[in-house]
Amino acid sequence: MATKSSRNRTLQSELAARRETSPDGNALTFIDSRGRFEWRSFGDLYNDAARCGAVLQSRGLRRGDSCVLVMPSDVDACHAVLACLLVGAKPVLVAPPVVRGVHSNLASVVSYVARKMEARMLIVGDDAVDVGASLQTARSDVAIVFAPDDWADGDAQVMRPEIPKADDIAAYQLTSGTTGFPKICVWEHGGILASLDGMWQIMDLSTDDVFLNWTPLYHDMGLMNNFMLCMIHGIPLAMIETMEFLKRPSLWLRGLELTGSTTTWSPNFGYTLAAQRIADRELEGVDLSGVKGFWNAAERIHLDTMLTFQQRFERYGVSLRAMKTNFGCAENVGGATFSDPNGDFVVERVRSRKLYEDGTAIPVTDDSDADNAVDVVSVGMPFPGMTIGIFSRNGHELADGRVGEVGLATPSRMREYLGNQRETNRAIKGDYLRTGDLGYKRGDDLFWVGRVKERINLHGKKYDPSDFEKALFEVSGLRKGCFAAFGVDDTELGTQRLVIVSETSDRTKQSDADIFQDVKEKVLEIVGVGVDEVVFLKQGTMTKTSSGKRRHQFYRQQHVEGQLQRLAGARALTG
Repeated sequence: MATKSSRNRTLQSELAARRETSPDGNALTFIDSRGRFEWRSFGDLYNDAARCGAVLQSRGLRRGDSCVLVMPSDVDACHAVLACLLVGAKPVLVAPPVVRGVHSNLASVVSYVARKMEARMLIVGDDAVDVGASLQTARSDVAIVFAPDDWADGDAQVMRPEIPKADDIAAYQLTSGTTGFPKICVWEHGGILASLDGMWQIMDLSTDDVFLNWTPLYHDMGLMNNFMLCMIHGIPLAMIETMEFLKRPSLWLRGLELTGSTTTWSPNFGYTLAAQRIADRELEGVDLSGVKGFWNAAERIHLDTMLTFQQRFERYGVSLRAMKTNFGCAENVGGATFSDPNGDFVVERVRSRKLYEDGTAIPVTDDSDADNAVDVVSVGMPFPGMTIGIFSRNGHELADGRVGEVGLATPSRMREYLGNQRETNRAIKGDYLRTGDLGYKRGDDLFWVGRVKERINLHGKKYDPSDFEKALFEVSGLRKGCFAAFGVDDTELGTQRLVIVSETSDRTKQSDADIFQDVKEKVLEIVGVGVDEVVFLKQGTMTKTSSGKRRHQFYRQQHVEGQLQRLAGARALTG
């Protein structure tokens, strides 16, 4: 499918065109826990979405209305998203309870989002029935639809497809804000299509590709970089429900061969999890040489992770050239920069003190300064039509090699944060979208080094919470990937104290004291700093952001206010 101008195009017009030109081609399949799957054609998928859409229309959802979806990333969620679009409504997905945690503020978030969007409808899955009931009690004007039972008898023939205008709002996306309520990105049709077209071009994709995705649909990586990119550009998409991947990571790699997938995505922690937990017996007979892109995105990318994953699965056909990097954000409607789809990713070894203390990336040219060196992986180059700028705190554009806030002059930029002019003005400065991310440029390559608001200052050196990920992954008593790290000011020490919050595994037989000691030793060994305090939480109780990310600043705020240790089952150790 050739890339076209986004002028006068909408998501609905593109979906209708695909149904008209290629209804019989493979579109979507879900791989179950036993590796079984069955491809469905786009025509069948469209008809199922139309059945759902007919029910939504009968319940009062109209073109231009807003609809909130609280559902796991399963086939019903796919139907619901497409149904909203066919009706001409504006969907937004919220992470379901199983992702947000036991102590989640999900009901409050849903109520807040519904009010801000003036939502006409809420669609909930089985695990969010209580949320639906709660909102219905508080807001009688919001229609509640329970998926998939309420659309089981829908009639696709009575659904009236709507084609909005190109400059209409197409959808909303919640940001990954780590404190308070999320901001709501407003996405227009033109911006979404510019993003999908840009990814199609820079990733050098064709309809001969096949995607496999386990990342959730409520995150822009799952929704845009995978689901909508495949739906609009005619790429077959295989999916694994997120919780199935977390339970059994081998399903991901086995699924790649079973479906003939060429492209897949994961945050950095997913590659670590796969390398650590997948046993050789689970991959017997698997050949991954047909996968040309293992894309790493959504978190800071660690060189060790990339190399470990590739070396661990090299015997199954994973080449170093297949390891790819990407950077994006909800404000940009998904992916922004991409490493060479047909070449190697770029990495620099720079002086760590200069990087963290002076904000300057000075390459290390020999091994004499190895102890003062850090590897920084490039997240690639911008897609066609986008320009990257790096800005100082006072708004001056910085030269190559200088660390500052990443700005994107991009055709896929959001319109605004809904109902939040102050934050919109902060994020959009002239031609540039200010992302809140820290990085530097070297030529056309962007090197991402952290978030502006999450920096931890320890004895004059700055750290990003992701710097501690590798060390915590090596502590056996902790639940993998479920942590937060932050600094707390200490006037007596004249610096910050390092606090780590993590879930412990239900299966561990280690005492808290032993795990605490392991945490301190691993962080000191790998990162080179001391841990002052660790707060352990029960498995399954850490809340995450509205898009499923770690809430470093939320837990910092809870700690400062003395609320962290009051959480059920919390155990704090210091020393």
